Amino acid sequence: MADGSAVEWEAIGAGEPLLWIEGGPGFWAHYGRPDVALFADHFLCHLVNAPGCGRTSPPPTLDDYGLDGHIRFFESFRQMAGLGPLTVVGHSWGGLVAAAYAATVPGAVARLIVIDGYAGGDSVPPKVADAERERAFERIRDRPWFAAAIAGFERTMALDHTTEEEEVATFNPAWPLYFADPESERSRGHIERLVREHRSNVVVGRVWNERFEAEDHRATIARVRCPTLVIAGEHDFICGPAWNRALADVIAGAAYVEIPGVGHIPEYEDPETFRRVVADWLAAAGAGA
Repeated sequence: MADGSAVEWEAIGAGEPLLWIEGGPGFWAHYGRPDVALFADHFLCHLVNAPGCGRTSPPPTLDDYGLDGHIRFFESFRQMAGLGPLTVVGHSWGGLVAAAYAATVPGAVARLIVIDGYAGGDSVPPKVADAERERAFERIRDRPWFAAAIAGFERTMALDHTTEEEEVATFNPAWPLYFADPESERSRGHIERLVREHRSNVVVGRVWNERFEAEDHRATIARVRCPTLVIAGEHDFICGPAWNRALADVIAGAAYVEIPGVGHIPEYEDPETFRRVVADWLAAAGAGA
């Protein structure tokens, strides 16, 4: 990078440039390989490890783990890589970063796709968020793995770990919560991969939750002017329809699509519907598919 810091990324596919922003915060970008495979026949997809992830240098200060710091990082990467305006796709927390990036550096983002994202921890009333989460959990509360999964999730959210190894061991039992049908053959394959490949920057997760999570970024995101698609899984317990409608509602002309029967990662549970939704939107936005 121009400041001498290191950045790690890989590129998959061919065509126009696409930037994939992974969630977490702190998850490594390689999670997105199966996701961008759905775009790779039309886009050259860049999976970039965010600050402190993989071999990407950590930022100069802990404050740079905030939203503004991540926006500066991804824009610096775009300039360093010599890329023109991008299609930016963000999943979960990455959806927040992607939307804020499109709002803050409008010349850098030609199209925006948010997948099960949100506009900040205070963008949805707690009662609404809690009710949505309970509806999702009621579907799976009787499963034999549920107690261990929710315990792992709650312990992770409480930041009850100090090393990456501890975070991985704590969080891995929670992966089934992220799927509407975790016992399906397709979901089991993805869960096994996620458990096997789980890597995380513990520092950014802790700093974000302590300093930045309880914010509402809808006023910033309302400045997005590029074509925007927001996709939500019907049974997502953590960034479900309420969170994504709140984000989509403030972006002029944004398309909002809710995919039925899926959880937090719709492109894994129903890739056929997901790809059709994206292809139809790209065609309408003048990108083809």
